[in-house]
Amino acid sequence: MTTLAELSGRHPDDVAVDDGSRCVSWQQLDERSTRFGRGLEALGARPGTHVAICVSNRAEFFEAVLGAWRAGCAYTPLKTGWTADEVGAVLDDARTSVVVTDRPGAREAAASRGVAVVDLDGELEPWLAGQDPTPLPADRCGFKMPYTSGTTGRPKGVVMAGSGTTPFATGWAGLARWAEALRLPGDGVHLFVSRLFNGAPQTFGFGAMARGATLRILPRWEPRMALAALAGDDVTSTIMVPTMFRQLLALPDVDRSTPPGPNLRTVLHGGEPCPVPVKEQIASWFGDVLVEYYGFTEGGLTVVGPDEWRSRPGTVGRPLPGMRVRILDADGGDLPAGAAGTVYFESANGRRFSYQGDESKTAGAHQGDAFTVGDVGHLDDDGFLFLSGRAADVVITAGVNVYPAEVEQALSGVEGVADLCAVGVADDVLGEVLALHVVLVPDADEQRVRADLDQTAEKRLAPYKRPRSVAVVESVPRDETGKLLRRVLRDQLNAGVR
Repeated sequence: MTTLAELSGRHPDDVAVDDGSRCVSWQQLDERSTRFGRGLEALGARPGTHVAICVSNRAEFFEAVLGAWRAGCAYTPLKTGWTADEVGAVLDDARTSVVVTDRPGAREAAASRGVAVVDLDGELEPWLAGQDPTPLPADRCGFKMPYTSGTTGRPKGVVMAGSGTTPFATGWAGLARWAEALRLPGDGVHLFVSRLFNGAPQTFGFGAMARGATLRILPRWEPRMALAALAGDDVTSTIMVPTMFRQLLALPDVDRSTPPGPNLRTVLHGGEPCPVPVKEQIASWFGDVLVEYYGFTEGGLTVVGPDEWRSRPGTVGRPLPGMRVRILDADGGDLPAGAAGTVYFESANGRRFSYQGDESKTAGAHQGDAFTVGDVGHLDDDGFLFLSGRAADVVITAGVNVYPAEVEQALSGVEGVADLCAVGVADDVLGEVLALHVVLVPDADEQRVRADLDQTAEKRLAPYKRPRSVAVVESVPRDETGKLLRRVLRDQLNAGVR
């Protein structure tokens, strides 16, 4: 069987993963992930059965994922902050055979259901040492089955067509090709600054690894800690979300006259649209290293590098080869360039996905072989995609659609604003109006910020798009990945809670 080091073009003794407490070589990762896979089998996992991995930022996360993958299992990384009820919903839906965890919620959920547990804070080393070291069969076809909450908050498993048909070595090579398309270097260190369970950072991190990069893991996101780590001579790439950019820009007493790292070549960012003023400020600091992507758990990906973005500020790029972006109207018809509609992706090979156990929702996400999660946007004449928001977030004021993301984009560059969220609230006359919630940077003058918000809205937004109210709050709801939870704030407002 081909080793991980051979697949990634590295020496077996080179460091593959460094979590600050342990450095794991490629050979050790190979051996330990093999034993992990054999151990899962000993606990009842079989090719095609489900393994849930709820693990904090530590090297064992990669050992567990690679073990499940190489054993031929379907595996799902779960959010470490989930409660037992939230974890349990996935275990029930996926009919999980084994849970790998170091988190109390996952332990409780597994115990209450009689699901086998590999407890990383228990007797892990004796357990691993006792497993069969024989390499797993090379024809095992494990796959990732991510869960996404979408706009409903109820986790849904996403199963791509063809899942369970690709041998590990072929899948690993595919990740390397994706990483190359995303301009991730195959040398140096790829830095993890966020939680390992996060979908895109995890996938692209494995891609960087498949190209030969070492993975360095921070214990959590913290702006100053991240800056210090980026300054390392060996760090060549990382991935962030716009919320992280905002927090870095808000740090006082930071020298922004030079890039944070001498050899940093690629900073991927996505997860939500990045406001143009925020990206411009980060680009002037970090240099020509920003590569923006847009995609979702269900599939589809666009990419834009620094030069193309500068000529089209606000774009999230064009699709990768083999994919097509279509903008469709309510009847499923294609719209011309410049016209806003629902964003659909379509694979050249007709590849589709399904929501686990939900045929109706699966059908609703597809128009033929094209699929969507409900985002709204338009294409320019050269096929570059621009996003307006999500259909589920649209605010209908006096019969006219207003997209909160567009309003946030227009107002995010106002001095003194650290974060913001716009949502629709009921109005007796107009049906709905837009309410803006703003987090101020420390020591900002609230009255000055309010005045600047009004002036900027008057300059950049048509009257019907302008917020009818502005509330200053301590924080706006975001999940552990930094994604804005507009639904949570909307539900709180509707319930009379702020």
